[in-house]
Amino acid sequence: MSHSTLKSKIFNLGLDVQELGEKGYQFLPGSDWPVPASIARCWGAFARSWSDLPHDPYLKDGATFRQRRIGRFIYRDINGHIDPTSSTQFFQSKSINGYAGGFERNFAPLHDLTYHNKLLHYIIANSLEHFCAAFGVRNDCWDITLHQFRISASGDAVGLPTPEGIHRDGHQFISMHLVGRENIGGGVSSVYADDGEKLAELTLEQPLDSLFVADYLLKHGVTPIHAIDPGKPAYRDLLVIDYNFLND
Repeated sequence: MSHSTLKSKIFNLGLDVQELGEKGYQFLPGSDWPVPASIARCWGAFARSWSDLPHDPYLKDGATFRQRRIGRFIYRDINGHIDPTSSTQFFQSKSINGYAGGFERNFAPLHDLTYHNKLLHYIIANSLEHFCAAFGVRNDCWDITLHQFRISASGDAVGLPTPEGIHRDGHQFISMHLVGRENIGGGVSSVYADDGEKLAELTLEQPLDSLFVADYLLKHGVTPIHAIDPGKPAYRDLLVIDYNFLND
């Protein structure tokens, strides 16, 4: 994978950065993203890439409700230089992820066309800038991991967006961006204080509906999904991005 330079312009997302800094979470409707037309045209290819995700081999009891790919890179300087990395390993401690933590998991990588999609670059750059502004942090180097998830339900079988239950992911910040929902009910997202108090409940329903969370402060969870029409495909497509400080 060759070096790439992100050239996404940083836009004001129209959100109150003080609110994110004080609450630790914030919702942005997909329709409110200020996406330039030159970048918005990349949506079709971006969304279609969710139709080619391998099954997650680490689900318990032979379950097949989750498909995923992973992408990792070093983001150098908030203005946009990116160094892709070849690693597709992902580790969470058992204390963070009681369902599948405590060992290295290795997932299929993002397709190169997805990795270099301008809309993806735009989401990363502007989400990270929003976190930095809200929490007053600057770091020349960030370790960023992207997760493409498709959670499926079929017949009477539900799909579990968060099989580990209420949890934190073990990162500084995370952002969750809906790509699509097809023939499903459920999938309600909640944000919790460290002591388990529910702070917010919402459903990501429209493309690019987004939830920003200070993962080091708060926990989150998502309810199971079920098929509205059991005879038709039913799934929830989501992009999750992890942001961590990295000392160069």
